Amino acid sequence: MIRFLIFFAVIGAKMALSAQATVALKAQASVEPGVIRLGEIAEIKGEEALVKRISALEVGKVGEPGRKTRVTESAIKNFFIKSVASGQDIEFNGVKFCDVTARAGLVSSDSLKNLLLKEVRSRMATNLKEGKDWNFEVPKVPNKIAAPEQGGKIVVSLSPQFSGIGQEMATVQIFNNKKVIAKYNIPFIVHRFEYIAEMKKGIHKGETVEERDFEMVWQETTFQKRKVIKIASEAIGRTAIRTLKAGEPLVDNALSTPYAVKAGDAVKLFAKFGEAVVQTSAIAQKNAFKGQTISVRNIDTGKDIMATVSGFGEAWIAN
Repeated sequence: MIRFLIFFAVIGAKMALSAQATVALKAQASVEPGVIRLGEIAEIKGEEALVKRISALEVGKVGEPGRKTRVTESAIKNFFIKSVASGQDIEFNGVKFCDVTARAGLVSSDSLKNLLLKEVRSRMATNLKEGKDWNFEVPKVPNKIAAPEQGGKIVVSLSPQFSGIGQEMATVQIFNNKKVIAKYNIPFIVHRFEYIAEMKKGIHKGETVEERDFEMVWQETTFQKRKVIKIASEAIGRTAIRTLKAGEPLVDNALSTPYAVKAGDAVKLFAKFGEAVVQTSAIAQKNAFKGQTISVRNIDTGKDIMATVSGFGEAWIAN
């Protein structure tokens, strides 16, 4: 009889001391980016109310999609469980730590290029034709960018200083709902193509450039640092200030400064009377550069008037 009483006493003591909840950490788990709750990375059994409290316990964070972090049994025991267990017995019988990964949907490099190209198209001048006047290149783009599986968004933006030619920079932001969780800077190149003047034959210093001396050819001008001639009329009649060789691009600083008006050219003539500006037409009496004052003949009156050249084909009556 005494033996039976001792046996039941031991069993009762074990039942009184048995865990009211058991926690078995998983070796690996995946969660949505953000807060990690214990119920997502462990199997929890026991008294219902206690299991509910423990399951909701925040035991870490993993903010960016694809990122990993490690949650240890020791940290859960020593820092988190005590705040909700209220002295109740919790038994751990799983692994000693769990490697947690934030779930992610991967964006391929091709998808990213397409998003970037769409933004570039929206910023290019409408008179420029893609594939003819310009094309797009991304020398180096991430192979895969992680984004949230749900509620994620990718926003591509270009610099406010976007020029539409040469080296440019794009910013790619990954959103989790309304929060930016990752940012990437991606360089890219916009290649530009234009007609430029190219010498058909060489001419010597001091000779006048004529239309037969050059031709307009289609070339890439993306990284052309010199001011090349892109309009034939900007070269014709100017003087070479150095020897020009056949096949070389015709650049502005290889030619004498162009006249703003030439003798015999029609000129827009302006005059200011108080706050009013009056315009008429005149004929330049000599060649002149911008800023020079020359005689022009008023077409309406036939009188010669002194006027200051203000730009190509324009002059103001000198006060």
